[in-house]
Amino acid sequence: MVKTSEPVRNARLPQRSGGGAGDRLKGLASLLAIVAIVGGVPYVLLTFFGKPWPSRMPSRDVLFDELSAKTIIGIIAFFIWVAWLHFVICLIAEAVAEIRGHGLSPRVPLGGGSQTLARRLIAGVVLIAGAASVTLPAANAVTATSVGNPSSVSVAQSNDNSSVEAFRQTEPRSSVQIGVAPVKHTHTGVRTNSDHTGQVVKYTEVRPPQGRNYDCLWDIAERYLGEGRRYKEIYDLNHNKLQPDGRRLTNPDLILPGWQVRLPADAKGAGVHTVLVNVDHHPAAKTTTTTPAGKPAAKPVAKPAERPATQAHPASETRTAEEGGNAVGSRWFEHEEAGSSIGVAGTTTKPDASTPETTGTETTGTEAANPVVDGAKVEAAGGFDVQQAGIYGLGATLLAAGLAIALKRRRGWAQGPGPKAAGHRQTEIGLRLASDVPTARFVDNALRALGAAMTNDNRVMPTVVAALVTDRALTLVLEPGESQAAPPGPWQAIADGTRWVLRRAYGPQGDVDAPAPYPTLVTLGSNADGAIVLVDLDTADGIVSFGGVTNASRDVVGSLAAELATNLWSEGAHISMVGFGDDLSTLAPSRLSYWVSLDDALREVTRRTDAQVQACGRRDADSVADARMAFPDAQLWGAEIIFVSAPPSPEEEAKLAKLASDPKRCVAVVVVGDVMSSPWRFVVDEKNQAVCRLLGLEVDAHSINPSQFADLVALFGVAEAEALDKRRADLDMPAYEFAATDLSQPAPVEIDLLGPVEVDARGPIDPGRIALSTEIVAFLASQDYGVHPNVLAGAIWPRGISDELRNAALEHTRNWVGVDAMYADESGRWLLNRSVVRVDWDVFRTLAKQASMMEDPRGPLSTALSLVHGQSWSNLPAGRYSWLAASGVERKMAESVVDAALRLAEASLRHNDGNLARTALQTGLSFSPASEDLWRATLRLAAHFGSSEDIGNVAAQMYAALAKHGAPRGPEAETDALVDELLPGYHRPAAVA
Repeated sequence: MVKTSEPVRNARLPQRSGGGAGDRLKGLASLLAIVAIVGGVPYVLLTFFGKPWPSRMPSRDVLFDELSAKTIIGIIAFFIWVAWLHFVICLIAEAVAEIRGHGLSPRVPLGGGSQTLARRLIAGVVLIAGAASVTLPAANAVTATSVGNPSSVSVAQSNDNSSVEAFRQTEPRSSVQIGVAPVKHTHTGVRTNSDHTGQVVKYTEVRPPQGRNYDCLWDIAERYLGEGRRYKEIYDLNHNKLQPDGRRLTNPDLILPGWQVRLPADAKGAGVHTVLVNVDHHPAAKTTTTTPAGKPAAKPVAKPAERPATQAHPASETRTAEEGGNAVGSRWFEHEEAGSSIGVAGTTTKPDASTPETTGTETTGTEAANPVVDGAKVEAAGGFDVQQAGIYGLGATLLAAGLAIALKRRRGWAQGPGPKAAGHRQTEIGLRLASDVPTARFVDNALRALGAAMTNDNRVMPTVVAALVTDRALTLVLEPGESQAAPPGPWQAIADGTRWVLRRAYGPQGDVDAPAPYPTLVTLGSNADGAIVLVDLDTADGIVSFGGVTNASRDVVGSLAAELATNLWSEGAHISMVGFGDDLSTLAPSRLSYWVSLDDALREVTRRTDAQVQACGRRDADSVADARMAFPDAQLWGAEIIFVSAPPSPEEEAKLAKLASDPKRCVAVVVVGDVMSSPWRFVVDEKNQAVCRLLGLEVDAHSINPSQFADLVALFGVAEAEALDKRRADLDMPAYEFAATDLSQPAPVEIDLLGPVEVDARGPIDPGRIALSTEIVAFLASQDYGVHPNVLAGAIWPRGISDELRNAALEHTRNWVGVDAMYADESGRWLLNRSVVRVDWDVFRTLAKQASMMEDPRGPLSTALSLVHGQSWSNLPAGRYSWLAASGVERKMAESVVDAALRLAEASLRHNDGNLARTALQTGLSFSPASEDLWRATLRLAAHFGSSEDIGNVAAQMYAALAKHGAPRGPEAETDALVDELLPGYHRPAAVA
């Protein structure tokens, strides 16, 4: 839906002037010419010259008689009859080919100009019917002016998908092949598969009309193949291919400007774009699963064939690049021909070559020389396959991770769901299953560490086109043509320096305090090898358009907006969604805004980015990218990303392109629908494949549909309400009250839940089973009573598991912790033997309950808080612990720890013990860093025992912690009022979500 504040007007997209008088006149003139030639010429010849054959059989004397004028006229008339008959044959051949609609028209001997004229006349006749029906679907321009109290008009946009099923298998899957070594091969492209037999594929774009002259397949064949009659070859290559405007080529005479047309291998000339690809004519079959709520789940694809373990994967790359000439689109993975080609990133490939010639250095099979193994299955700890993750589709693990982190921040101090979230458990379970928070933190910290290292070396950050993320490494694909020295360690350069790779084992271990260098980097989807593909929207230097099937494109663009509004490395970014049917600002109120009018959004974006232009001038910076690293200020240098729900008008398009191409403004623009001037034009089909043909990029895109957005908005709304609810439930005693014995003595089995989950067991277990067994033990430890095996299976394996595999996993876990520590009772319920197993959560609740009945609770509360060793349930592996969304144990732990810390601090102050009070509050903040109750108590403690400088330090730490872990609404009014009272005139830092 596109909502505007005034009646929606049509955007002027390149299109045929369907139904125009000019086309009808052309067709009528062609028809009259055919009638005149076919009927008029014989009539004139018969009238003035008689029949073309003699009235009687000529004798041999005719050869020796003198030529009379009548004889000469008769000879001329005979040849006119022959020429007329030849033309009629050409006309019939072209008409039959047009009626058939496929195949190359037969070449008539000595046809030449006659057949060309016949074809043009037949094509002209087609215009009579075609002019009345061939137009592009009118795109709704997102244009409005705010005048008074505007009325809201909703306009539905949709494509004609009536024949969608007929086209589902018409287009073979293609993939970029970037390198083939003589012996050891590899594929390090954004789109790869296991097949290394590649071919060169050439494309061109249909030119816009010049006056009344429209580009056609005949003209394209003449221009690039040297023979117009080869247009049928081009038609056969592109028949039924989805184009950026959502149409398909079904008639060789009806093509539209901006279409991307594949050409035969021998095509050449300015305007030909060449890409080296693999073509898989047997696309992997997709299946659709359902979540417990019955909603569409992940659409896993068949995994590519696994390579032998001993096979090396040298990281080389083959690309063809532009030389001498201006490419229409981006300069990534393609070139526009100008007579030759340049090898980019390790190999050189000529446009008509079938096998690239390796020019890069030979790599070995060792890990040092092979920092990333492309094509390996992306698998997190414990065997979780992220290709099957979550309800948000393939490659959406980083998107879901950003949403999961944002949801946790929205809950603030409580960290986990409360009782109000019971109706949204299935949505949160799906979100947790899809998310891969450790990978998201790895990408964020790796990029920040790279930026800090480059800044320390006084080097400019490279321009990144895309990034590939696997469980092994992060790979940055640099913009071709950039001259870059070796990256700082532990990063490694591969493919002649066009790619920088960081192995995950060498990534930063903790949080990196440095600016994020690429705030517009966003996940597009996953490639054939399962690697997550991210693209940097700011690198496009123009509008990025997503055409094809409108509804699918809108869902893909919506996922981009949701990720940029919630991910870790887009700090300071602001997302403006214009004309979309639903207001999604609830997901990130401080980073995402909804606009009805594009003009209003542009005014606000221009106002904010004017500050960037002025700041670049004051700091003598050439671009925002350079200034962001040299002069860190997340609020000033934050990216502006504009999402528009339909193609803009030409005037609006010019404004958007100007903003996006200004290096002193960090502005990226994404449009649903085709924009011909866009450097990156993506086509999204019914199968959610996003293809940019002229870049050689094809991924299985992830998306969020409107119903999933509605579920997310509702979930975030409940989280906001629960965060404002400060009521804490009474602390219940555990089912097994732990005896307050000497805790310094180890127990046979120890389980720590008050921080990162840890299990200390002494039994044998395969290392590959530790993650799963740890989750099983943690689930049982969080339950006060035993659980039925079916309930346990539903929590640990929400996608389902057989009884045999479930029982085997439980038996492995039992052997690990001990047969006397974990068992099933008479009713079959599994539980932990608390007399053998010590759970810190049980001990904590027992001590806290005992302290509530004592006049001086400092002893038991100090012991209880000593069990806290960090944020609970942190650094969880991808796709696991989704049962936390239904158990509520996260919130119970946060309530208990915050309450115990406040009670101990209060009791310590009554005894004038400031050190113990400080320790108690710091312990509580280490568990719940967004608890403003604890921060306010810390401020009052600093005011009681310290100086103004101490209060200022605490205030600075508080605002930094709330900016990182707190809700986007910012500090509570009570907190700001306390700071104003204790530190009059204190300058609070601007909140950056």
